[in-house]
Amino acid sequence: MLISQSKINKIVCLTGITLTLDLLFLGNSFPTQARPSKNQENSVRVNYEGLPSNRRDGGSRGNCMAKGRDFVALVPDRPVNLTASISSQLFFYVPQTKEPKTIEFVVRTKDDQLVHEAFLKTTGQAGIMSVAIPDQVKDNLSESYGDYHWYLSMICDPNHRSRDIVLEGWIEHVELNKSVKDRIELSTDLEKSHLLQQEGVWYDALSVLAELKKSDSDLISIQTEWSQLLESIGLAELASEPLIKVETIDHLYSTSLEDLKE
Repeated sequence: MLISQSKINKIVCLTGITLTLDLLFLGNSFPTQARPSKNQENSVRVNYEGLPSNRRDGGSRGNCMAKGRDFVALVPDRPVNLTASISSQLFFYVPQTKEPKTIEFVVRTKDDQLVHEAFLKTTGQAGIMSVAIPDQVKDNLSESYGDYHWYLSMICDPNHRSRDIVLEGWIEHVELNKSVKDRIELSTDLEKSHLLQQEGVWYDALSVLAELKKSDSDLISIQTEWSQLLESIGLAELASEPLIKVETIDHLYSTSLEDLKE
């Protein structure tokens, strides 16, 4: 049986409409993934392969620590993490020790120049401690250096520093665009932490929450945010640990701005 040209045209037309509707349906069937922030995209493009990093002691505790959790840096498990201010504090979980211990905190430039060294004294209590980078270091690095390398070493035996338990990582400084800065300026502290997380600036987001936690540690919303933030980097088990203070027993600012510019 022969099919007229008009019928063929109708079939082709209907087929085209069906295909168009199918494509529209498929396009709406899959949720659109949130785009990563510009800072995160730029960071991903950089090749950090081979950079030394270690956020956890890996159980190498010798005679230094009591049985319990590891010595851990509260950072995502990758070599480099971001800050927008270089004023953020760094946070570490210190397990219980048999006696008070000395901890050395060192910051070096990406050219391996020493810019800061400080010694801290623990009480032996387990908890989350914070370490701040002094203003003069921040001012110098913010202009000339995008990255810096930190080390935190628990000194188990002052006469045998090879027995230190060492954590290390890198910080990359990034600039937030004006619209993001304006939104942060008008936000509550909890909202500010969310925005900083979205921009991928980990150290800043954690610092904001930690300051809230210090002032309102019993507030459910803050504790929930704190728990979710640590859970997002695989450290949920540390969410209930207390924030503890450590005493600075020595401070050495070793490098001047002129030295950094050489």
